[in-house]
Amino acid sequence: MKLSTRGEYGLLAIIDLALHSHKGPVQSFQIAERQSIPKQYLDQLMLILKKAGLVESSRGRQGGYQLARAANTVSILDIITALEGPIENVNFMNKESVSSNTARDLLRCLWSDLFSNIVEVLRAKTLEELCDQHQTMENQIMYYI
Repeated sequence: MKLSTRGEYGLLAIIDLALHSHKGPVQSFQIAERQSIPKQYLDQLMLILKKAGLVESSRGRQGGYQLARAANTVSILDIITALEGPIENVNFMNKESVSSNTARDLLRCLWSDLFSNIVEVLRAKTLEELCDQHQTMENQIMYYI
């Protein structure tokens, strides 16, 4: 599994939104500036997240984006799936080698277990938990300054 720029920027954007939306809708240029994401690209990502039901938008001078659901109900798997599509188990074995042997079977089992664990971590981790971790990390940084 490899996370593309779309997935990385989309995660950064929705985390930023979750951190700042308690003050009301957040405008995309604010997210773009804070996260160093090109605004036009961010607008495309926000549209994808909106279609997935993860964010809502409002127009007008006070408009912007906000979470469509509570952060504690949004899993990281939800976000990545919206941005990247379904996560698929990658067959890392040589496709030309169709013969089966114990060593290959062991490697397939290992990879399958690893993939299952990755998916479970992404499913279990919520946007709220990431925001809490962010706040903890920021507080530690401020403490040491």
